[in-house]
Amino acid sequence: MLRTHRWQQAERGQSLVEMSIGFIILTLIVMGILDLGRVYFLNLALEDAAGEAALYLSLNPYCPDASSGNHCSDPKNAKYRALHSGGANVDWSTAGFTYEYRNPGDGTWSQTIPNEVQSGMLVRVTIETEFQVLTPVISAITRGQPITLSVFAVGTVV
Repeated sequence: MLRTHRWQQAERGQSLVEMSIGFIILTLIVMGILDLGRVYFLNLALEDAAGEAALYLSLNPYCPDASSGNHCSDPKNAKYRALHSGGANVDWSTAGFTYEYRNPGDGTWSQTIPNEVQSGMLVRVTIETEFQVLTPVISAITRGQPITLSVFAVGTVV
């Protein structure tokens, strides 16, 4: 009888250790899935914002941001439209916006607005931001540094 009792106690201890290890692994997997969901949400918000800015520049190529002139004050510029396109939970303070125009003559991209924008000219909006990983294992791989996400959208001036 005494032997059976010790055997049951040993099995209970083994189950507790297995459950503890399993719980740690399960927690890391769930945290990784949450990080994956966060980065997917951020990427979708950035894609939407870049698309909205490219669309606005297709119609108003001289107004990439509010500093482009008096007729480009908020909300009449591409950056304002991008920031208010739907990613309300995104920290836009770390986002960098780049606006480029394709030279129809040689096909190069330039960040300066051409004097005369022609119909059919391409505009490209690039948005970059940093994503901080929360999962400890992935954070150890990235050495605690944020991951840079970059998206772009191209529009045709009409």
